[in-house]
Amino acid sequence: MQYQRKQKEIINETKNKILNKIKNFNISVSQMNFLGRNVYQLNEKEALIELIYASLNNRNEYFFGIEVHQLKNIYNTNRNFYQLFICDNEEQVFIIPMSFLIEILTDAEATNHGTFKQWKPIIRKRNGIWQLRLFGIYNITEHFNRYDYLLTDTQSLKKFYSEKIVFHSDVEVQTENQRWKIIAKENNINSKNLHSATIDMLRNLGEWQGFKVITEGKPIGFEQFPYKVDCLWYKGKDLYMAIEVCHKGVVEKDKDSLKLAKQLGARKVIIVTGINKVERIRKLFMYNSEIKSWTEVWSFNRILNMFEMGKTFFQDFSKFTKYSWNDNIIEYL
Repeated sequence: MQYQRKQKEIINETKNKILNKIKNFNISVSQMNFLGRNVYQLNEKEALIELIYASLNNRNEYFFGIEVHQLKNIYNTNRNFYQLFICDNEEQVFIIPMSFLIEILTDAEATNHGTFKQWKPIIRKRNGIWQLRLFGIYNITEHFNRYDYLLTDTQSLKKFYSEKIVFHSDVEVQTENQRWKIIAKENNINSKNLHSATIDMLRNLGEWQGFKVITEGKPIGFEQFPYKVDCLWYKGKDLYMAIEVCHKGVVEKDKDSLKLAKQLGARKVIIVTGINKVERIRKLFMYNSEIKSWTEVWSFNRILNMFEMGKTFFQDFSKFTKYSWNDNIIEYL
């Protein structure tokens, strides 16, 4: 198949069709020329989007370019950002949030073009699965035409029906009240209450995996953030995960703090809670399209299991990764 890049007029027409589709969701679109000619802001002070286009080449792939300097400017302006990859026409659009995009780009090397640098991601379809390839290969099928990521809560309610709740059927339902106290006593964990003990366990779990962990604090560099989040996991300077522990507290506050953390770039957000609050969380998150799509609910028993198994594993694993010169062979038998 011969590769032929579309004419500029056709490309612009396709981009305009996508912008009109966004406007049909009652979202206002304003061009942000100082950030790039294809960068737009939604609803005045909400999310930023950038539209980039590629035609199908003779290898059945879509070859894109993301300018390093421009993305850094966007990152510093508003982390509630979505990269829209347009594959040939307005019916094939992948809407990738900044949190996922940063993970894709972190270990990738940009191509130097002299006056500017670009990352060169490739999108292709293999065996019914859409993949984005750069440093690694990422399944982006779930991002196909996901315009609901761009919607506010009210608009989500008007435009989208409820989706099936995905959960694991083996959730434990036994009480965790006695169990956490035993674990706390045996492991020097904060034993003030279940809430404090769980935060302490989450801190340990993050640190064991090499994350920088902040507990009951605000995201780094955002002193005006209106909430203290129970647990924040960082990879370098990037917020990887935000976790709220909801025992006797108010779920609404946790939802709001996690939604803001997601806008700052959190890869995903988690609520740790008891079985009795799960139905309330389902109803509360149902029409919060963006935050719902990146939220997981974990039971206290799941965290207790993970802490106990993690402690056993990482105690041995830490020895496996350490090295030093020794007079004799070291044996762990």
